[in-house]
Parts: sequence; C-alpha cells; structure tokens
Amino acid sequence: MREFLAKEKELFEIIDRIETDILKFVEPVNSLVQKKRFFNALKKGLEYNPLFSYLPRNILFTYFALSHEYSQIIRKLKEFEFKEEGLEKLLNKKRNETIKKIELVRSIGSKAFPARSVAYYGKPSRRLVKKAFEILEKKPKKDLGKRFGSERVAKYLQNMLNKKRIDWKVVLDENMSANAMVLPAEKIIKINSNETYTLREMQRLFVHEVETHAYRHINASMQPYRLLLEGAGAEWLETEEGLAVINEVLFKKSSDALIREYAGRVVAIHFATRYSFYETFKHMREYFPTEKAYKLTQRAKRGCPTAEPGAFTKDYFYLEGMFSVKEFLQRGASLNGLYYGKIAISELETIKQAPVLKKPKHLPDYRKADFDAIESLPV
Repeated sequence: MREFLAKEKELFEIIDRIETDILKFVEPVNSLVQKKRFFNALKKGLEYNPLFSYLPRNILFTYFALSHEYSQIIRKLKEFEFKEEGLEKLLNKKRNETIKKIELVRSIGSKAFPARSVAYYGKPSRRLVKKAFEILEKKPKKDLGKRFGSERVAKYLQNMLNKKRIDWKVVLDENMSANAMVLPAEKIIKINSNETYTLREMQRLFVHEVETHAYRHINASMQPYRLLLEGAGAEWLETEEGLAVINEVLFKKSSDALIREYAGRVVAIHFATRYSFYETFKHMREYFPTEKAYKLTQRAKRGCPTAEPGAFTKDYFYLEGMFSVKEFLQRGASLNGLYYGKIAISELETIKQAPVLKKPKHLPDYRKADFDAIESLPV
C-alpha cells in the first residue's frame, strides 16, 4: 500500500499543476446577455447564435499557444507507467483521462472542443437516442404546486446541510445552465437564481446534490486514496449522475416530467452535434416549451462555437447512468458500495479489494426508499 500511495502522490503532484475543472470553465459568463439577444432576434424573425464567453483558464496554456511548462507536464504524464492490475490500473486510467481532460478544458470555445468532448465523455448511442425520443413522445403532467424563489431554496438546502453537520455553503448564481451545481473542492452548492422551484423540486435537489454528489465526495475525502476523491475516468460521472437519478426515484422526488427532461438532454446533444444553436433550439421547441428548449440547447452547446454543429456531450450520462444503475440494482447489488467515493460501477470490485478501505459514513436512508419504484422507469 505504501508503494501505491507514493505512486499516486507523484501522479497527482503533476495533475495539480493544471486546472481540470471542466464544469467551472464551460459555463458561459455572459449567458443572460446572450439569452436576451437571442430572444430579441427571435421576435424579429431573425436567426441568432449566442456568442458565449468563458472564464480565463490556467496561464500555462491557451488555445493559441503551449507554454514550455505545459508541454513538460504532458510529457511527464505520458511517461507514467503503472501495472494493469488492482488499483494501479486505475492510476493508468487517471493518467489517460487527465491528458484528455486538460485538452478539453484548453479547447473551450474553439472548433476543437466538440471532438475533444466526444473523446473524453463519449456520445449517446443510437439505442439511447431512440429511447430518449420514445420518452419524449409521452406528454408529462403539469406540476401545479406552489413555486418558491431561489433564496428560499438556498435557505432550505443550507438548513439541511447544517442539520447533517456538513460544513458546505449554498450560494446563488445567475449565470448557470443548470438548476444547481456542486463544486466539491470549494464545498459549495450553487443554485440558479433565475429559477423557481416547487417543494418537491427543492427536496429533489437535496437528494440529488447533497445525498448523492456531496455524500460521495465527503466519503471519498475520508479514504486514504485520492483516486476515490478525484475519480479515475469519466465513467465515474455516468455512475454518479445515474445514482442521483435513481435516488430521486427511490425517494419519490422524481416525476415523468423530470425523466422527460433527462431524455431531452440526450436529444439536445443529438441535434447539437448536427446543427447550430439556432437550429438545435428550433428542433427542441417541438418537444419542450420555449424556455426549457433554450435551456436544454444552451446545456448542449456550452463550450462550442454556436454557429456550427458540435456538442458538449456530458449530459447523456443522466439517462445512460439511470439505466446502468437500475440494472445494477436489479442484479441484487447494494447502492451503499457506490458511496466509497467517485467510482464507476465497473470499478467497484477493484475498489473493494483495496486495503484500508473505510466503509461509507454518509449514506441516504435506504430503509425509507421505495425500491419497487424503479420498475416504473422506462426499459
């Protein structure tokens, strides 16, 4: 174990020199201004593709030039060689994943971004796209519950965190494509200040953001292995988002409309890889109200030149992950094992063989879950 931890430390000392937080940098900082321009043009019958701008990235690299130090970091990463067995094979996976990820972050806003997104995240299969379209054919019931502002939601989540004695903060952000976002390294949960939420949606955010994303991160921080805190490859994210969706179902915080939205994210990627922002939006409006169609289009077009085909493909993980975790449960497996940290279902057996592995401390109360509810999900 000592030898492994030394190798892991050496690898992460290199990784830490490069900024790889894709979600932090792929969110447009001018989304509100561009949304207003888009709809002003739409009212006049004009085609407009938003011109998004993004946070500046690590000074070691831009998409115009590579610094000598950046080139050295890439070279050192490629030089790392680990055994293809046990935890060490996950170090190999982490090395390869990191090289792809820093190239993805580096290319935000450029023509190279869509291809690098596919190289890192993959893309939805034909089977998944077909299933997503089938889900969209069913019209959801309208949620007529009372809606609350974002400040009320932030207060609710902060109170729940305090009750669980979790030292994280909830903050509001007006420039977000999502309703909520977890920034684990900063111990922050962001809430979209422009949205309103029903009580059920507020409770869903707790299940999704806290009892899935935050719990997995906190449990990982108690392990001796940093791999569990950072994740070895993009597959852990598919498992995590799928687990979050399944948790929503198990604790009765999901709905047909929500599953339909996850399907909409897959369809938005499908259209975005083929069309511009404007054309993607037109297609999405055939399935969703105008505001929702725009939101789904923006999620799929983040980081991409919006006047051209290309997508940020991460969002298919929600639906794909839902099916994967559902199948995992139907095999009789326990979800508790997925809370060791940021691991994929396919990595679980390898992780369980690791010495000095601590049992997850923070878990949803699955005694209160309705496991029969997963049978109502699409097949």
